[in-house]
Amino acid sequence: MRITKRLFTSACPAALLVLSMTPVFAQSTGTQDVETVVVTGTRVNLNGLMNAAPIAKERSTITSDFLQTQVRGQTVFQALNFMPGVNFTNNDPYGTSGGDVRIHGQDGNHISLTLDGMPLNDTGNYAIYTNQMIDPEVIDKVSTLQGATDVDSPTAAATGGVIAITSDKPHDDFSAMGEANVGSFSEQSYVARVDSGKIGPWGTQAFIEASYQDYDKYKGPGLERKHQVNAKIYQDLGDVGWFSIAAHWNSNRNNSYYGEDYVPNTTGFTSSLASTADIIKNPNGSGYVANPLWSSTSAGFNEPGWDRDYQTSCVYNRTGTNNNSGTITAAPVQGTTDYTMTTCGNWYRAKVNPSDTGNIRAQSLWHITNALTATVDANVQYVLANGGGFYTFSETSGQLIGASSGGTSTTTTPYGCIAGKGCDLNGDGDIKDTVGLYQPSTTQTRRWGFSTSLIYQLTENHTFQVAYTLDYGLHRQTGTTSFVDPTNGPYDPFAGLKDKAHEVVGADGVALRYRDRKSKAITNQAAFDYEGKWLDGMVQTSLGFRLPFLERDLNQYCYEQAGSSTAYCTTQSPTSFDSVKNVYYFAGGNAAGYTAPGKAVRRYTRFLPHLGLTLEPFGTEHQFFAAYTQEIAAPRTDNLYQSVCTSGTYPCTSYTTFASTKPETSTTYQLGYRFMGEDLQAAVILWNSQVKNRIVSSYDQDTNTYFDHNVKGVNFSGVDFEANYRVLDNLSIYGNASYDHARITSNIQVGGGYAPTLNKQLTETPKWEFTGRVTYDLLPELHFGASAHYVSRRNQTEDNNAFVPDYYTLDADASYDLDQLGLTGSSIRIDGTNLTDKHYFGSLGLQTCWTPLAGQQTTGCTSMPYAYLGAPRTISATLTVKY
Repeated sequence: MRITKRLFTSACPAALLVLSMTPVFAQSTGTQDVETVVVTGTRVNLNGLMNAAPIAKERSTITSDFLQTQVRGQTVFQALNFMPGVNFTNNDPYGTSGGDVRIHGQDGNHISLTLDGMPLNDTGNYAIYTNQMIDPEVIDKVSTLQGATDVDSPTAAATGGVIAITSDKPHDDFSAMGEANVGSFSEQSYVARVDSGKIGPWGTQAFIEASYQDYDKYKGPGLERKHQVNAKIYQDLGDVGWFSIAAHWNSNRNNSYYGEDYVPNTTGFTSSLASTADIIKNPNGSGYVANPLWSSTSAGFNEPGWDRDYQTSCVYNRTGTNNNSGTITAAPVQGTTDYTMTTCGNWYRAKVNPSDTGNIRAQSLWHITNALTATVDANVQYVLANGGGFYTFSETSGQLIGASSGGTSTTTTPYGCIAGKGCDLNGDGDIKDTVGLYQPSTTQTRRWGFSTSLIYQLTENHTFQVAYTLDYGLHRQTGTTSFVDPTNGPYDPFAGLKDKAHEVVGADGVALRYRDRKSKAITNQAAFDYEGKWLDGMVQTSLGFRLPFLERDLNQYCYEQAGSSTAYCTTQSPTSFDSVKNVYYFAGGNAAGYTAPGKAVRRYTRFLPHLGLTLEPFGTEHQFFAAYTQEIAAPRTDNLYQSVCTSGTYPCTSYTTFASTKPETSTTYQLGYRFMGEDLQAAVILWNSQVKNRIVSSYDQDTNTYFDHNVKGVNFSGVDFEANYRVLDNLSIYGNASYDHARITSNIQVGGGYAPTLNKQLTETPKWEFTGRVTYDLLPELHFGASAHYVSRRNQTEDNNAFVPDYYTLDADASYDLDQLGLTGSSIRIDGTNLTDKHYFGSLGLQTCWTPLAGQQTTGCTSMPYAYLGAPRTISATLTVKY
C-alpha cells in the first residue's frame, strides 16, 4: 500500500488535518480514490454540509455539493454561516462589495485564510477581502478550524482559527460548462469552464474558467462589477507522485455603500448627536424608521434613513463661501476665490473600491520511499487595491509648495505652479482657491511563498512530520493624488499611480501624497508533528508545535502626526524642532507636531505547542476529543506606523516614529464529542480561548486622534453544536447552534481616563447564532431547499452602550435537472434570499466607547457608531449547461 494511503488510514488525527490543509494534499481530491485517501474517514454527506472528520480539533467542512445550491456569483463566505461558531455579514446581495467574518468572536484580522495552503490575509493589516475569492465553480471544499490552527499553518495572526479553501482538480474527462444568471438589481453573471480531460502521452489534465458579473447597488447610485479567470494544470506521476500549477486573476470595480448611523433612540442626546443619527428604532417596536430629527448640510443626502446613500451629483464650483451657502458658478474664475468640488466628498463616483489580485500556485508531492513522502509548494501573489478617498486642498498648501521657493507672481498657466507660492488645481490660472481631489490610499503587494514537508511513517501506528514555511511580502502603500473629472469622477481608480497624465504634482516636482511607506512582512516558520495510535486505535495522540519567526521591516517616507498614524508627506522644511517631544512643526500644520520619517525593524517569535487526544471507546461512531493549542498574532504592520507616546505620562511629553506594540497571544482549550453514524452525524464542542495583550484602538485627547495599544485581554468561551440527519433518501436536515461569551478583562484607556469595558461583551460578537437547512427531492430531478439564519444582538462599542438588534433571514432554492432532455448535469435553478425582506444590520463600524447623553459625555467617546445594512430580498435564476 502506498505511503499516502497508509498515512491517511492510520491514527493521525492532527497530522491528517495538517496534510489536508497543505496545498499538496488539498489538491489531490479529484478522483474518488484520492478523495477517500484525503478525507480519512470523514463522513461525506450528499448535501455537502458538516462532513465530520475524526480529528482532535473542531473542524467543519462544506463541499461543492452544497456550494452548487447557493446563489450564482455569491462569495463563498456566505456559505460559512453553515458552520457553528462562524458568522459572516454580507454587504450586498451577491457579495462583490465585501463583508465581515468572525469565528468564535474573533474578527477576520485574527483568522488565517488560505487558498490551497497559500496565505491570503493582507500582509499589512491581516484583513480578509471576501469579495476577491475564487469562484465557487472551481472550489472543491472549504474547511474551517474554529479557534485553532494546524502546526504548519502559514499565518502571523490566527488566534481565531483557519479558513482553508481548496480549489477543484481538473476533471478526468473532457467537459465544458456554461452558466448564465439574472437576478434582482439588474444582476447578470456568466461563467464558462472547459476541462481538457487526460490528454497527451502523460495524461495531463487542465481546466480554464472565466466569469463576469455586474449589478446595480440595491440602494443609491452606482454598481458592482467583477471579472475573474482561473486555470489549473495537473500531472499524475504514478508511483512517483504528482504536481500541479494553478493561476487566478480577479478584478473588482465597485461603488461603495453608505453606512448609516443607527441608534435605538435619541432620548437625552446632545442636540448635535440627536440630529445626526440616520435611523432609530421604531417606538412601536416594528422595525426601524428614519430619524425625524435628522438634518444635513450636505446636498444630496435627501433620502429617508434606511435608503440614504451617497450623492448622485455634486456642485462643481462655488464662490464667496464654501459648502452650500456660496454662489454656484459654471466654472472657476481667475482672480476669484473659488471652492471647486469641495462638497463632493460624498459623491458616489469618488466612493469607489477597486482591486486587482492575482496568484500562481505550484504544488507537488513526491514518494521518496514507501515510508517517506516529501511535499514542495511555491506561490507568488500580486495585489493592487484601495478604498477610494476624496480630500480638499488649498492651492497654497505647504505640501504643494514643498521645497520650492522664490516665486513672486500671483497667476500662472492653467494647472501650473508658482515656486514658493502654490499650484493651480482647478485650471483658472490663480492660486486663491480650495479644490477637491481624488486621493486614495492605494496598497500594492508583491508576495512570495514556499513550503516543504517531510512525512515519515515509522510504523502503521507512528507518523512524524517536519515542515518549513516562508512567506515574504513586499507591501507598498501610497496615496498619490489626481484631478477629478466633474462629470465622471476619477479618471483612474488608482489615481496617479496608474494615471500620470492627471497626477497632481507640487511646485517642487514631487507628487502630492496622502501617505508613502514600504514594508516587508516576513515569516519563517518551522513545524513538527507526531501522531500515535494506541490500544488498537481506541486512543489517538497528537504532539506538535509551530515556531514562527516574524519580521516587520518598516520604512516611513513621510512625517507623521504625533500620537497618530496620520501621515504628512512634504518636502518643505520644518519651521522648528522640539528636541524634548521629538517632533517637528510646520507652518499651518497640526499643533501637536510631527515625528520624522525613518526606518525600524520589529521581530516576534514564540514557541506554540499543539496537543490533541482522540478516544473511541465505543467504536468509530463515537469519538471524544480534547485539544490544547497556543497561537500568536503579531501586530499588524499598519499598527506599527504609529507616532506613539514614549513618556508614559499624560499629557505626553515625548513621541517616537514607530510603535512597539506587543504581539497578542492565545491559549485555546477544546473538549468535544462526535457521533458519526451512517444517517446521522452530530458534534458538540466546549471551548475556551484566552487572548492576552489584545490590540485595541483608543482615543488620544491631546492629538484628537486614535492610537493602537495593548490591553489585558479577552476571555472567549462557548459551546458549538452541529448535526446533519438524512431522514429519508430524499430528505435531509442540517442545523448548528453556537453560544459565545467574549468577555473583555479590563477597562480600556481613552485619553486621560478609561472606558467602562471590564466584563463587557466584545464588539460585533453575537452571544447566540442558529442556522438550519432542509433539503427535499420531490422528484429525482426536482430539488428544494430552505434555510434560516438567526444572529442575536451585537455591540458596536466595547462599553456596550451602542448595539444593533438581533435578526433572522429566510432563504429558499429550487432546481430542476435537465438530464432527461439529454443535457446531463445541466439544470435550471431559482434562488431567493431574505425572503421576508427583513431589515437588519450587517457589518458594523466599531469603536471603544460611546457616551451620547447631554452632560455625561466622555472625551473620545462621542463619535456616532454606524452600521451597513443587510441585503434586502433578492431573487435570481440560473441556467447551467454542461457537456
